[in-house]
Amino acid sequence: MILTFNLLKRLRLSALLIVIPYFGVAQNLLNKPVTISVKGQPVFQVLKMIEEQGKFYFSYNSNLVPGDSLVTVQATGKTVANVLDQLFKMKYQFKEKGDYVIILPAEKERTVHIDGYVEDLETRAPVDYASIYSRKLLISTLSEDNGHFRLRIKDRAFPINITISKVGYSDTTIVIATQENTHIRVSLAQKAVDLDPLIVRYSEGEASWLGRLFLSAKLRAQSRNISKFFVSLPYQASLTPGLGTHGRMSSQVVNKVSLNLLGGYTAGVSGVEVAGGFNISKQDVRYAQIAGVFNLVSGHVKGVQVAGFLNQILDSLHGVQVSGFSGSVKKQVSGVQVSGFINQAKSALAGGQISGAIGLITENGKGIQVSGAYNQVSGEFDGIQVAGAANVVKGKSRGIQVSSALNFAGQGFHGLQVGSANYAKHLKGVQLGIVNVADSSAGVSFGLFNFIKKSTSNISIYASEIVPFNIALKMGTHKFYSILNAGASTAADKKAYVFGAGIGREFFPFKKAGFFTELSSQNIFQGSWENVPYLFSFQTAATYKLNKRFLLFAGPSFSVYQNEVKEKKPGYKTFPPKGYPGFDFSDKLMSWFGWQAGISWRYGRL
Repeated sequence: MILTFNLLKRLRLSALLIVIPYFGVAQNLLNKPVTISVKGQPVFQVLKMIEEQGKFYFSYNSNLVPGDSLVTVQATGKTVANVLDQLFKMKYQFKEKGDYVIILPAEKERTVHIDGYVEDLETRAPVDYASIYSRKLLISTLSEDNGHFRLRIKDRAFPINITISKVGYSDTTIVIATQENTHIRVSLAQKAVDLDPLIVRYSEGEASWLGRLFLSAKLRAQSRNISKFFVSLPYQASLTPGLGTHGRMSSQVVNKVSLNLLGGYTAGVSGVEVAGGFNISKQDVRYAQIAGVFNLVSGHVKGVQVAGFLNQILDSLHGVQVSGFSGSVKKQVSGVQVSGFINQAKSALAGGQISGAIGLITENGKGIQVSGAYNQVSGEFDGIQVAGAANVVKGKSRGIQVSSALNFAGQGFHGLQVGSANYAKHLKGVQLGIVNVADSSAGVSFGLFNFIKKSTSNISIYASEIVPFNIALKMGTHKFYSILNAGASTAADKKAYVFGAGIGREFFPFKKAGFFTELSSQNIFQGSWENVPYLFSFQTAATYKLNKRFLLFAGPSFSVYQNEVKEKKPGYKTFPPKGYPGFDFSDKLMSWFGWQAGISWRYGRL
């Protein structure tokens, strides 16, 4: 009996050892290796190929699995489960039963809520507006006034790391291992507020009036709490800030592609961002940012920024900014700003500004400013300014200033000023205008009135063969000056009144003695304003300095007289004057040699 019993035990054990391997194979169909290489084949044929290699069968509802769909699969030595996931893109779940693999709809994900309280470690007082978030899942929430929070996650996310952040407190991270441990209480330790320059910069945009207007208090609070955590992702889409693919964590994500229907709030862009309304970025933007209304960027912009109304950059621009109304860059601009009304570079500009009305540079500029009304540079400027009304450079300037009204260079100016009125403290160049003003000049001021404070400008009183009494205002420097003159003769039967303008230059080869040459055009009134005769004169004179202010002069002149008057009024002087040599070009164009002599008083600051 004992031998029989032992024999039975051995037979049972042997049978069990034989059955177990076959049972194990039956329960591991999904782990069998298969090799599939098909392109554009129906799903049912691919499943049949897997059945033949794995020596099992598939069971599925044909209404659920589209067997006629064409697919492409490449797999060498992969498990059946791996090939099925590649084939169906994780849309189904698979279960084994005997020699069958059953294809079923994927299980619906369940959500679990983690809730709890956030309190101060020392005072045990509730902490409101603390951020509770997952770095991996990019989900977040904020604690309420009583410190309570509720965070919804998917059940398959466990175990999960949850971080709690609040300005003025140290970050705390906890691990929740299972769904049974979802009720927590977190104590935060206070710390000194960290005024990291980067954190301050990133918060500038949300603290601006646009940020306060379009970002909720909760979004701004969370952005301040989570100040050092950022992640890069391929894309995001949103309806409004906080309502999109990344939820309230959108301000911590740098995207390659960002699409915002009404508006978006992101950490930054490294690609393309487009919005129907507005874009707000905490960090940098690269390549392209386009908005129907406005773009607000706290960091740098490298690329193209376009907005229908306003572009505002709180750091620097390297590229092109196009704004329907206003473009503003807080720091340096290296590129071009174009706007319908005003452009402002609050630091330096190296490039161009084109504005419908106003262009402003707070520091130095190199390039071009063009505006419909007004350009201003607070520092130095090298380049071209063109404005409808005024160009103003408070520092030194080199280049060209053109305006219909005023050009102003607060320090030295080296170049060309063209406008109704021009001012340069130290002129090295040319001024063309009705009124030209400079403190000192090593250039040329060409206009009706030229006022140079430190100059040889003078008032001359003299006589000539034309009329005996003349006065001339000579404005400019000894190298070039303009002349406004007038004269009269009141003798009986020899009345005449002259007035005109001209230009001249002084030469002083010796300390006391020198000479000047002048060219002028004058009108002669002879009793009628109709067909007033013209007189063109070239004159030169030797000069002698009596002292710093007064000098004597005398010399010859040559005059050309054009007379259209058919009949002279009685009592007025006739021309050419008698007794002076000359010659006639025609019956209406005559010439003669004359003279001038007088005294000059220098009124400029010598």
